[in-house]
Amino acid sequence: MTAKIDLHSHYLPQAYREALLQFCGPHPDGFPTPAWSPDIHLETMDDLGIAASILSLSSPHIHFGDSSAARDLARIANEEGAELVRKYPGKFGLLASLPLPDIPYSIAEIQYALDVLHADGFTLPTNVLGVYLGNPGLEDIFAELNNRKAIVTLHPNKPGLVPEHVAEALPIPMMEFFFDTTRTVMNLILTGTLNRFPDIQFIVPHAGAFLPVLADRIAPALQMMPSAFGGHMENTAVDMYAALRGLYYDLAGACLPRQLANLLPLAGAEHLMYGSDYPYTPGLACKSLADDLDRTDLLTDGQRRQIYSDNALRLFPNIAPDKNGKLIK
Repeated sequence: MTAKIDLHSHYLPQAYREALLQFCGPHPDGFPTPAWSPDIHLETMDDLGIAASILSLSSPHIHFGDSSAARDLARIANEEGAELVRKYPGKFGLLASLPLPDIPYSIAEIQYALDVLHADGFTLPTNVLGVYLGNPGLEDIFAELNNRKAIVTLHPNKPGLVPEHVAEALPIPMMEFFFDTTRTVMNLILTGTLNRFPDIQFIVPHAGAFLPVLADRIAPALQMMPSAFGGHMENTAVDMYAALRGLYYDLAGACLPRQLANLLPLAGAEHLMYGSDYPYTPGLACKSLADDLDRTDLLTDGQRRQIYSDNALRLFPNIAPDKNGKLIK
């Protein structure tokens, strides 16, 4: 079986864990903060056949209302992530965090993360305090990411506004994460952000959330009623399908049987990548989901190889197999 590269896995620096407890309590987003250590993560990787994990922070990310604290937490978390990469060469990569929506400090952190910490890319929450990706106020940040030809993974966050008395018993990740991922990707497309910054490679989590289904509603509407969107879009001639084909998608979570079946013809196997979502998805659940991918008739063996490693190796050229087939960085 092809060794996997995990594009959706998380680490929990101590400072981040303390901030979560202080500002969100023991159950951020309605889920308990999981236990995590590098050693246990490495053991789980061995159990799942994962050769390398690209680490990132999960929701609710780093901004809890204090911009100065967010800047400090971004730097601490990024430095600790870089230290994990140095300590375990070939096993971990790093997707650095930014103190969005702070413009100058986010740009400074991009430069520090790439030039000093040698991060592999960045993870951006779908929104920060209700400011969504695609917001014109974030243009300078995207310009810097574009100039650096950065890889950017998206991670869902609690929506900027959650309606009261609607499915309140459900933890935020079970439903609202899919809405927020879909919302921010649609915003990136319809505001022309993807077109203006074509050198950023975006990775969309959780098999594209609702995008594979919603595309068939939005795309024809744009063609039939372009004037209805004129006041809200930079380019009413946007090709929704082409925009979605230009993105990458991780398969973290339960994408079988229906979600993957819809995503494959839209994006192609060459734009799909493996993700475990460990440790927020426990190891046993990760194993069950990985087994489903191994067994599904939706994928050929060649497509599985693309998803498990080839696509990630193409996107992250600093990670490559050695002569024994193991991945080194």
